[in-house]
Amino acid sequence: MRLATPAGFATEVFLLEGPDAALLPEGPWTLVGDQRLRAAWAQAGMPEPEHALWVSVPEEEKRLGTVIPWLEHWARVPLHRDATVVALGGGVLSDLTGLAAALFLRGVAWQVWPTTLLAMADASLGGKTGADLEAGKNLVGAFHAPRRLVACTDLLESLPGRQLDNGRWELIKTALIQGEMDWALDMLREGPIKLPWVERALAFKAGVVHRDPRESGERRLLNLGHTLGHALEAASGYQLLHGEAVGMGLAAACFLAEEQGLKPFPDEVLGALARRLAPLAHLAAPWEACLPLLARDKKAERGPGQGAGQGVGQGAGPAGTAIQIHCILPRPGESAVQRVLPPQAWESSHARLLSLLHQEGVRA
Repeated sequence: MRLATPAGFATEVFLLEGPDAALLPEGPWTLVGDQRLRAAWAQAGMPEPEHALWVSVPEEEKRLGTVIPWLEHWARVPLHRDATVVALGGGVLSDLTGLAAALFLRGVAWQVWPTTLLAMADASLGGKTGADLEAGKNLVGAFHAPRRLVACTDLLESLPGRQLDNGRWELIKTALIQGEMDWALDMLREGPIKLPWVERALAFKAGVVHRDPRESGERRLLNLGHTLGHALEAASGYQLLHGEAVGMGLAAACFLAEEQGLKPFPDEVLGALARRLAPLAHLAAPWEACLPLLARDKKAERGPGQGAGQGVGQGAGPAGTAIQIHCILPRPGESAVQRVLPPQAWESSHARLLSLLHQEGVRA
């Protein structure tokens, strides 16, 4: 099934049960695939190009150094500018393959075939590629939209339950951005992932990305849950999966929105968030570990509080106003809004998050 996308959208989007070789590139192509999927790819009758790379890329290897051997390999083959690179795997592999495609010969075409729910709901659509630095997540990257996205739900069947829940948080994020409480509660309940949820999330993201391809305005809404979430993820030593950290960030964003004078979230929603997140409470880092990471977030910028002697790379001023972050605040029944706030604004929300998770854990 081809999903409807805005006219002129850079990526064709297909949502299928199983892989279809007819959707692979028509011209010369190569593949970067998760080595765990090689047998499943072959069993589905899918072709393997002669110079395919089957790799394993854990979260801690989402670095520029990982893609340099790929680039050297493509140069030896050699790949030319008419070639297309196919990425088959989860979000880390997709981000790195897209970045490598953007760098090689100053940009070759690529397709993304996401194989995790997290990648289908988040990393695969929108053209944001990236790698991490020691200072933070996704601080290196390029906007390079894939020509085609092919999401095959059969490839999700082998995922463990924790990985499916990891992706569920990005779907819940989409509902909260739109203020859709019934949809959010439906996804927060126990039960299998439903295909219409994925379709709905992809259609929403395609519209936002098409209107704001460079993340200068509306597209920032897609960062809901990611501001504190990225800090919690990194501070946990990546023991928290990305989606799990985003889930904690979503709950904290609900608290921050209330503290900023917006409509409070219903107890039913906060309770449902807490029940899903409580088993992860022991992985939530203390505030002192999160604050430096927030200050280095890629969405952070210098504000008027920066002193004359304060150069790039130095911390916020004494009042905490030198660094500002575009924060996304959800509203029940309404679309989320943006506020530019200092990193310290998250402190009490972080404390309320830990308290909520602890209380839910005691009840459980």
